[in-house]
Amino acid sequence: MKIRKAFTLIELLVVIAIIALLLSIIVPALRKAKDQARKVICASNLSQLGKALEMYEQNCNYKRLSIRSSAADTNLYWMGKLADYAGDSSFAQQYQLGQKMDLLLCPSSPYAKFTPDPDLVNASGQYGSSQMPWEWKRAADLSTIGSYTLNGWVAYDSLYDSASGYSDYMLRDWLNMSSSVPLFGDGVWTVGWPKGVDNPPLSIKASKTSELPGNSENMRRFCIDRHQMKVNLIMRDLRIETVALKDLWYMRWHKNYQTPATEPRLPAQ
Repeated sequence: MKIRKAFTLIELLVVIAIIALLLSIIVPALRKAKDQARKVICASNLSQLGKALEMYEQNCNYKRLSIRSSAADTNLYWMGKLADYAGDSSFAQQYQLGQKMDLLLCPSSPYAKFTPDPDLVNASGQYGSSQMPWEWKRAADLSTIGSYTLNGWVAYDSLYDSASGYSDYMLRDWLNMSSSVPLFGDGVWTVGWPKGVDNPPLSIKASKTSELPGNSENMRRFCIDRHQMKVNLIMRDLRIETVALKDLWYMRWHKNYQTPATEPRLPAQ
């Protein structure tokens, strides 16, 4: 009877080397495919939010979305006011109960990654980061978790609408608003009022509360490394744009927008 020889050490090493080579090719490709899938779902969420805002405007005779009508109007906020227009009756119920709302969550910044962080706490909840959603505290035991930021210049907020440094830049005419104005985007807080003079963040992964001042530097709320140094935005004409972080300063965020004289210098990754 002929005895079959075992593999030699060299043969085994060759096989291992081939497997390692194949893995080095396949794993990055799989990772890239997963990243692309998350970006597509994110774009779908933003598209739904943009359409919800459009329907809200049509139903309200094109009055601007009211973020809050007074300082005490913190329960519904913009998320609750758009919930009825988001295409699924369950969204309004989920919002009212403080439940998870998939529509508000980018897959690259999922609900499961939210954790309390004292460095991110603010007066109204907690800022998010590139991979963690924000928290909007509506009451002592009720909050909403999300990953998207509203461009505050397109909406009404009683705290800012007539304030110096804000009133001259508000976009008050929905029907005649430029198609290139961003409505929503990936971000680390519920709303932001970005300007061309804003400085870049100190980190594109996570900024501490002290680095996210409430009344300035709001571009930092959008400038996060969520999709490989890019973020998704939905524009006034409801198209999705995937924008490189440095290009955020060249979007037309508000009335009389001025682009920076020099290109912003982003921090190292």
